[in-house]
Amino acid sequence: MTPFWTVVPFLLYLLLIAALPLFWGHFWEPHRNKLLVAGVLAIPVVVYLLGFHPDGAALLFDSAREYVAFLALLAALFVISGGVYVRGSFAGSPAVNTGFLALGAVLASLIGTTGASALLIRPLLRANEHRPRSRHIVVFFIFIVANGGGLLTPLGDPPLYLGFLRGVPFTWTLHLAAQWAFVNGVLLVIFALFDGYVSRREPIRTQRGGAPDAPEPQQPLRLEGTLNLVWLLGVVATVFVVGTYGRHWLASQTARAAVQIAAMAVLSALSLASTPRRIHEANRFSLAPIQEVAVVFVGIFITMVPALLFLAERGASLGITRPWQFFWASGALSSVLDNAPTYLTFASLATGVASGGGQVLSVNDLGALAAHPIGHQLLTAVSCGSVFMGAITYIGNGPNFMVKAIAEQHHVRMPSFFGYTLWSFAILVPLFAVVALVFF
Repeated sequence: MTPFWTVVPFLLYLLLIAALPLFWGHFWEPHRNKLLVAGVLAIPVVVYLLGFHPDGAALLFDSAREYVAFLALLAALFVISGGVYVRGSFAGSPAVNTGFLALGAVLASLIGTTGASALLIRPLLRANEHRPRSRHIVVFFIFIVANGGGLLTPLGDPPLYLGFLRGVPFTWTLHLAAQWAFVNGVLLVIFALFDGYVSRREPIRTQRGGAPDAPEPQQPLRLEGTLNLVWLLGVVATVFVVGTYGRHWLASQTARAAVQIAAMAVLSALSLASTPRRIHEANRFSLAPIQEVAVVFVGIFITMVPALLFLAERGASLGITRPWQFFWASGALSSVLDNAPTYLTFASLATGVASGGGQVLSVNDLGALAAHPIGHQLLTAVSCGSVFMGAITYIGNGPNFMVKAIAEQHHVRMPSFFGYTLWSFAILVPLFAVVALVFF
């Protein structure tokens, strides 16, 4: 059994991610210091896994492979989307902002939460540069585009993609449309009302003579860097083809991951080579946001290994057997763990619960779980919890940190880790309680 002390580095790392930017920001800002903190806390985990766990080396290797694949996909979507520029102008009114978030909720399931976030956050920020209060726009963007919108397809969010790789049919997630529509619809309504209230209370900008500013002439919208849409389709096609046919061509999961990582690297390089510098300059594009994600999550992927082992070994004793329990348990851990391995952990627990009826299921064949009468309900709960509740903290899903970093590049003062969590607890947790009552 995995001793509890091996979970302490992970818990401490989560605490430091939250506290250091708030109380010791100058230390936390350089990436080398983030890596230093991650390295110090990773040492006891690595020593335990390599020295005292029989499968420790394999577990570390699997976590490293997942980290590289996770980062390669995230970076490819970030780089390619950063080469698309929305030329023209539009006012960031409550109606326009709500429409942008609604569009993002749809795109998130088509090109992933990362792709939709990287594509839409910059034009949305530019549209609202004239507004003195815009942090709430970014907070709701994280709620909807970076998380909740990605529920409808395996391309939308990494947990669903892992399920797809393990046999869940590509179209199975479409049956989650009711939950997707409910959560995103309610959030859009709340945002429209709140943004309208904030907009009405904002001061009207005036000229020097005291007269209100004349509205700026609106320019027609058009896309530049459209070749990047081809590279973006390449990312989507790679994920689909490797996930659908990869097992027939390559038996090794490592080989399949290597193919996908190489394809992401090639598509990213093609985007950087084919995008004019003026587009990157207009987008204020830099690699800083994805670098921050990389250095923060390297510590998470190492220190979370014993935490997942600890949970898997003791999960059966937790008494989690009902769909609503799977929804809350998988969601709660997804808010602080990477939601992809959390999904697999609770899918494993779900196979055990569903197998209690006589049919033996395997976590390596989640398609059978999805087709099982009880397993179908449990996997639905795990899928919704893992995707939706990744929005509760900045570290619940990779795009959260990326959007935060891009917003701060555009001089938006984002909430601290704890400040953001207050937003999510005030808005998301009550909404998820309703979801649990209605659907589970």
